[in-house]
Amino acid sequence: MKFFDLLSKLDAQARFLGLTTTLLALCLLFMTLTVFFLYSKKTVIVLPPKVDKEFWVSGDTLSTTYLEQVAYFIADRVLSVSPHNVESSLSTIKPFFSTNPEDVENLDKVFVNLVKTVKENDYYQMFYPLRFYAEKDKLVVDGILRKMSGMQYIGEERKSVVIYYFVNNGRFFVKGIEVK
Repeated sequence: MKFFDLLSKLDAQARFLGLTTTLLALCLLFMTLTVFFLYSKKTVIVLPPKVDKEFWVSGDTLSTTYLEQVAYFIADRVLSVSPHNVESSLSTIKPFFSTNPEDVENLDKVFVNLVKTVKENDYYQMFYPLRFYAEKDKLVVDGILRKMSGMQYIGEERKSVVIYYFVNNGRFFVKGIEVK
């Protein structure tokens, strides 16, 4: 009799511990799914050094003011350069670059050509933006580019910087830049 009482108590404890273990496993699964969901919804916003206007980010939608400020910053870093600062100027926009190897290769080609041209011709240039507009997956900044070599004024011309981009989890990525 004593043996059967002990056996029934052990059986009851085993069922209780089994139920407790199952509940703990379900809680752990719920917490894991919650953490994964929250992690996948995180947003990283890379800002230009100077923010002049209010902006908002909602999911994969960015406000026009954010796109405008980023476009002006990138256009300035790409075209307002000298032989001494061209490489450091271009490196300040690298946080905006896509991590896709094809995109990085295309951006590197554009920048290598720009660095080579500025250093070989030994000229300073300043970009004065006049207009910004956004199209689907493309930002365009039009303006005047003035060039100087030493104290000699070379001239000015109209230039456009076209920035091809995409947004992933609320983060802005540049996948291509074209200077026209």
